[in-house]
Amino acid sequence: MKLFAIFHCNLMFSSIPERLRPEVVRRCYRPLLALVGEHGFPLGIEATGLTLEFLAEIAPDWIADLRGLIGRGACELVGSGYSQLIGPLVPASVNRANLRLGHEAYERILGVRPRLALVNEQAWAAGLVAHYREAGYAGVFMDYDNPARYASPPWPEATARRPQRALGAAGDNIPVIWGRSMVFQKLQRLAHGELEAEAYLDYLEQQGPGWLPVYGNDSEIFDFRPGRFEAEAPLRPDGEWAAVARAFSALRERGHVFRLPGRALDDLTAGDPGRLLSLGSAEQPIPVKKQRKYNVTRWAVTGRDDFRLNSLCRAVAARLEECAGEPTVANDALWRELCFCWSSDLRTHITPERFDEAARRLDALAGRAGAVVRQPAVVCAGEPVAVQGRLLTVRAPGVRAVLNLAKGLAVHEAAFADHDFDPAFGTLEHGFFRDIHLGADFFSGHLVMEGPGAPKATDLAAITPLLRETESYIEVCCSLALAGGRLDKAVRLHKNAQRLDVLYGLRLAAPPPGYLRLGHVTLLTAPLDPESLFYAAANGGQREYFSLAGKDFDHGDHVSFLVSCQQAVGMTDSRVLLGGRRLADGQERVVAIEPLCAEHAFVALATCRQATPAPFVRIAFSSHELDETREYATCPAAGFAFSTGFSMTPHTTTGQ
Repeated sequence: MKLFAIFHCNLMFSSIPERLRPEVVRRCYRPLLALVGEHGFPLGIEATGLTLEFLAEIAPDWIADLRGLIGRGACELVGSGYSQLIGPLVPASVNRANLRLGHEAYERILGVRPRLALVNEQAWAAGLVAHYREAGYAGVFMDYDNPARYASPPWPEATARRPQRALGAAGDNIPVIWGRSMVFQKLQRLAHGELEAEAYLDYLEQQGPGWLPVYGNDSEIFDFRPGRFEAEAPLRPDGEWAAVARAFSALRERGHVFRLPGRALDDLTAGDPGRLLSLGSAEQPIPVKKQRKYNVTRWAVTGRDDFRLNSLCRAVAARLEECAGEPTVANDALWRELCFCWSSDLRTHITPERFDEAARRLDALAGRAGAVVRQPAVVCAGEPVAVQGRLLTVRAPGVRAVLNLAKGLAVHEAAFADHDFDPAFGTLEHGFFRDIHLGADFFSGHLVMEGPGAPKATDLAAITPLLRETESYIEVCCSLALAGGRLDKAVRLHKNAQRLDVLYGLRLAAPPPGYLRLGHVTLLTAPLDPESLFYAAANGGQREYFSLAGKDFDHGDHVSFLVSCQQAVGMTDSRVLLGGRRLADGQERVVAIEPLCAEHAFVALATCRQATPAPFVRIAFSSHELDETREYATCPAAGFAFSTGFSMTPHTTTGQ
């Protein structure tokens, strides 16, 4: 086998206090260089520009040694960007700035520009391809196992053992060399004394001929414990880096050859260019590393206050985009600070002191940029409506809505002029589906909250509507009790646009104890060709289209009692498209859904179930989810007040 290893060096590691960074250098980074300089293993060493800046300050001798090893070709610098941010969760402008500023730091500190990039947290989206290519990267290092899980048709087994080409959102591509989650976890178990050397070697040799990444993860877990979990393995008395060195030496003695990671790219030739592969899928639009409990929502809507952090970061990014032009020292300083504030480590097991400092820095950056997170005004006012029955029909020139007064203004039907007023989304009532597993009402426009030790709370209650009309819109609103507080809710039909808004004004006694999902849009699929159904969104780059033909999944289904969902859509341009083509004539029937405040950093959760008489297709939006990183102690005691909303409009993909 041809072996390579990439060690990720990250002094922003969430649970490591700043005062312990010199100890990390001594315990982890020094032995890493010894694997190269003393043992002769040609390793890949990856670090962000931010980590290199920290090291240049606290360990300049280490930087000098690394620079010398790279200069001699003994090891390879693998890039990633200025900070370890999650590409599919940030706008395209931020991804471009992060890669550009990363190269600036690499050249300034180490005098080299890396040709291979490690995808941060192995969080992939096809829209990133254009950014890596624009930044000059020749290839990327990305997890194989999770993209392969949903590949259709399934990839041949040999795909994992040689470089391939990852398809981009615009039809472009970039070479990819593979990481293997279970392979790097085996080395961790060996080093921690949880696996015998012979069992480790046997496992690796069962992987077959070709390229094998024996490691592609954190450096800070050998001879050091970051303190993320109570049940971390005790330090091995005979040394964990020593165990790694022995394992690598044993592999070399068995005839396996270690090579620099970038050498794998040389296997892609004109005669054998590799297979062109889509790494994302409708089921898994943003694959990441490791097992299902480790998914993209951990950096989006969990942590201490991810939604607030990400929303304010988006607001700052929008302001910086307005001032975009030729890079200047002043502008670059703002972009660097934004990349720092978007670091993934601030969103997981971050220590309270570091979180507070990061929050202060983000607030200061927002002040310098003139950025704020807006909230729409939701005021329940108007005249009582006399209604016979549970359904109220409201009409404007370009949009019609039927609202369910027995279910908190849930949208029973919504239709647009561009769709010939055929209902586009709404409610699929109990009995529509023949499958007992779908034997329920599936509404649109509602919200759901649920968490450990708390009953599920929804706004699906009988209400008394008020109606208000202005020059611009017709609005139906209500106010109802919700989870120990109140919800003001409004459905607004615009007179001068084919647009329907659903607004929520939450005033709760406490933040959501688990997840908060709202803005549900249930597609009325019966008139649509099942083969044409899709959703589309941008995940850090150009918009991607995901076919729902024959698909069966639910992003919002829980992984475990502790992890409330499985996947999410980044929607980094604040828009999701949902729809298909009409069976009768092939005409498009697509709905565009957008937060009323573009900086509100929701993620979208898609559901598709194959059913009779038609597929069940829905999009919901989440501001809060649950996993092991979720913290409640930082939530304000005064309660939870938040206003938001979503607009729905007809959309055509022609020419898009």
